[in-house]
Amino acid sequence: MVKKLCSLVFLGLLALAGCSTQKGPFLMPNIEYFPPEGLVAAKPKVVVGVSPFKDDRGKPVSVLGAKNGSSNTGENDLVVQGPVADLVTAKFKDALKARGFAVKDAAAWDMTAEGIKAEGVDILISGEIRSLWVESLSGVLDVFLKAEAQLKIFAADAAEKKMLRTLTVNSRLERHNVAFSFDYIQETLSDALSAAINQVFDDEEVKKKLK
Repeated sequence: MVKKLCSLVFLGLLALAGCSTQKGPFLMPNIEYFPPEGLVAAKPKVVVGVSPFKDDRGKPVSVLGAKNGSSNTGENDLVVQGPVADLVTAKFKDALKARGFAVKDAAAWDMTAEGIKAEGVDILISGEIRSLWVESLSGVLDVFLKAEAQLKIFAADAAEKKMLRTLTVNSRLERHNVAFSFDYIQETLSDALSAAINQVFDDEEVKKKLK
C-alpha cells in the first residue's frame, strides 16, 4: 500500500512538472511592477513625462520568453497582449506613480536633446529595452527558470531641452520549482523587470533630478 501510494505521488508530481501540452504561444497577462518593500510615496515637485520605450531586443515584438518542455511538448513562445515596449513603458510609469510623481504620457522621442518635444513636463524619460526575457526548462521533478532584464534609460530637462542622465540597469534571476506554474514564470519575470526599474531610482544623479 505504501509503495503504491508513493508511486501515485511520484506520477502526480511528474505530471505537474510538465502538465501543459498546449501547442502555440502562451499568453502572459500578469506581468507586474513590484515596488521596493517599505516604499513610501513622497510629494515630488516635478512632473515627469514618459515617452514610449524602444524595443531593441531583436525579438518578435510581443514575445518575452519561451517554455521548454520535454521532447514531446517542444518549445512554446510566452507572449503579451500587444508590444513588449508598451508593457515596459506602462510598468515604468507605475514605478513613478508608486513614488508619488505626477506622470504624463509624452510623444515618441529619439532620446536626443534635439528631439525633445514634450510640453507641460519638467523631466522627460524614456529608454531602450536591451533585454527582457524569461525561459523555463521542465525536467523530472524540477522546473528551472531564468529571467533577465536590461534597460538603457534616458532622462532630459524638457524645458531647457538638454540631456540630464543616461544609465543602464540590469537584473538576472535563476530559480527552481518542483512543478510547472505560469504564475511563477510571470512572477519571476516581474521580479527581474522590477529590480531593473528600481535601480533607476537608486541612482544618485536621478534622485537629484527628480526632487
